[in-house]
Amino acid sequence: MRQGTWLHVRRFLAFLLDYALYLMLAVAFSVLATLLMKYVILNWLSPDGPLAEIPTALHTLAKGAAGLATLAAVILYIRATLGGRYQATFGMRLFHLRLERLDTVEITPRYATAHTLLAVATCALFTPLILLAAFFLSHRQTVHDRLLDTVMVRTD
Repeated sequence: MRQGTWLHVRRFLAFLLDYALYLMLAVAFSVLATLLMKYVILNWLSPDGPLAEIPTALHTLAKGAAGLATLAAVILYIRATLGGRYQATFGMRLFHLRLERLDTVEITPRYATAHTLLAVATCALFTPLILLAAFFLSHRQTVHDRLLDTVMVRTD
């Protein structure tokens, strides 16, 4: 298993690149949902009258739908890339990284989804500072890596 000395920096930069992709998805879905709701409000609903509160509710609904669509797109992205042939997202591939299981079994799309959701959950529950555990745990693993018996390795 080849990890190298710059693994933490590479992993962080890969995360930033992937996060920028997620952000672009979120903005795109948010804009599309807002435009759709504007169209519905302007063409189907009267701004005055007994249904005057509906536009605000529709905007709230549109934002919620955009958030769910973004989450679904991110999960599909993770399943296709991290759970795919290269076992790496686009950011990880750019920085020559790959996620591997310690039992040498290939990472499936379901396992990749669990890895990502567990990473989000540990950061949400404990604070993003939990990621500093990679400096102290064996194989430079984060807590979610340790829980799922995975390790980040270099491919170059």
